[in-house]
Amino acid sequence: MAMNKWWRSDPNERYWVEITNRDDIGTNLLAPQVDDRGKPYWSYTLVREVRPGDLVLHWDKNHGPGVVGYSHVRGEAFASTITWQSRGTYGRQRSASGPEPAWKAPLGGYRKLKHPVTQARLREIEPTIRALRDRLMEAVGEPLYFPFALSSTRPLRAAQGYLTKLPLALVEELPELRELRQTAVSEPHEPEVPDLSPASLPKQRRAATGYGRQRDVQRRQAVERYAMDLVLSHYRSHGYEVEDVGAHSPWDITARKNGTEVHVEVKGSTTTREAIDLTEGEVRHAEGVLTCLVVIDQIELGDDLRCHGGRWRTWNDWAPARAELVATAYRYPLPAGGTEGHPPA
Repeated sequence: MAMNKWWRSDPNERYWVEITNRDDIGTNLLAPQVDDRGKPYWSYTLVREVRPGDLVLHWDKNHGPGVVGYSHVRGEAFASTITWQSRGTYGRQRSASGPEPAWKAPLGGYRKLKHPVTQARLREIEPTIRALRDRLMEAVGEPLYFPFALSSTRPLRAAQGYLTKLPLALVEELPELRELRQTAVSEPHEPEVPDLSPASLPKQRRAATGYGRQRDVQRRQAVERYAMDLVLSHYRSHGYEVEDVGAHSPWDITARKNGTEVHVEVKGSTTTREAIDLTEGEVRHAEGVLTCLVVIDQIELGDDLRCHGGRWRTWNDWAPARAELVATAYRYPLPAGGTEGHPPA
């Protein structure tokens, strides 16, 4: 079955939509390898296209309807089995099957959206979604495997299918999905604010967009230093003896008072943060030692690198759950056989 794998050339296209009425949302992606007629079906075959670290939004038909939460892909898809009953017109004429060959991909870290993206909300911006779809179609061809059905006779509704491809440009259009944008990036340090307008989608796909590493290292360091100084001053004002240990320890600040020692992890940002980047060392330390996480976002940064303001949020007794960590980078042991010297011309 030939597929238009238009997302393959852009590593930022990491979003999918599962359209389902299952009760165990966020457990896995699971679809038969063929449809009722014994033929490959694009919406089932797409399960094989997800990659570890991709984000899967869950469209719940039973509650809303709308996107109620999201999960991340934890491993490559593999062959499995499924016992299922189609719900279409043809499926109602067919009894439930025994175990059939299926494609399955493990999911983890299911989180409910703070503000679900309802069908009614999407219908409010249907002209924008339609324009976005048309521009993308012009750029990458058809089919898009778009998650929503758009027509001149009926309002927007979920596509007829199981797994669909959600374009990055549509994720950027919805403020409710800011958390996903920040979770999916490969290096979510100080972000550059992307142009989120539909007109910003070019005819050729972008090489990168939004939430990349801040090119101006001095600006990023100024924000980090400002956040650290605020937290150090806060603990000093409450009678703690404090030490900045970030240069040689997997946490940032040690605060001591009356025989009690507190380890503090500090994150600073100029934008509204719904996700942060963590190192393996930071995670392991917080799993084993009582740690306080302080995030100061919405910091204002001037051209002279002076910072002010910021919103404080604190998580005492913080321990990141492994199931909620999303892989954004890999450490790759180099294989034997590399050729010394420059590559051939």
